[in-house]
Amino acid sequence: MEGMIRVAIIHRKRLFREGLAFALSQQQGIAVVSSAAEAYEISDEILRLLPDVIIIVLSLPERDGLDDLRWIRNTFPEVTKVLMIGLSELASDVLACIEAGAAGYLPQEASLEDLIHSVRAVAAGEVLCSPKVAGVLFHYIAQRARERERLQALNLTHLTRREREVIALIEEGLSNKEIVVRLQIELQTVKNHVHNILEKLQLDSRREVARYAREHGLVQGWL
Repeated sequence: MEGMIRVAIIHRKRLFREGLAFALSQQQGIAVVSSAAEAYEISDEILRLLPDVIIIVLSLPERDGLDDLRWIRNTFPEVTKVLMIGLSELASDVLACIEAGAAGYLPQEASLEDLIHSVRAVAAGEVLCSPKVAGVLFHYIAQRARERERLQALNLTHLTRREREVIALIEEGLSNKEIVVRLQIELQTVKNHVHNILEKLQLDSRREVARYAREHGLVQGWL
């Protein structure tokens, strides 16, 4: 198997895994060495087989694949590269994968040829995304720059990005439990964010946070 790109596949559905494995194994220079529903199931094989690329499919709305990605990057930071296949090209989904340590992001509407090219590029050490995703990211970066200027003008740069996301969801009318589902974080973490927001904005209630956000136009482009 010397000179081959070793690939592992992680997806909750067996039929998808086996179909993807069959398609990739037909390609010259690519060998599928393992597949599983969850990353921890093949932890021993990752160490033994040292796959060059692990493909993880991001399932929505739970975004289970992010947990697998984070686990791999934390457990095997230097062993392998991860290529994420996502359901959308929304900036929030792409950035969540990049922040968690993905080396590449490919939308599920991509072709098999796109996937093969992505596997080879990621294995070669390239950080990869489609032109459309790159456009989304550039737009997001420009939007964040404008947002930071606005926050500086309001003297609100002390708010973290997560706190601003929570503010936007509070303004939307979501409860703490609904925010937990939307952001996929723990309930206590949401409570901590709300507490910090109230302190930083010197407000007394969630209702005041929502009104403050609307009056100052804080939620535009935050989610």
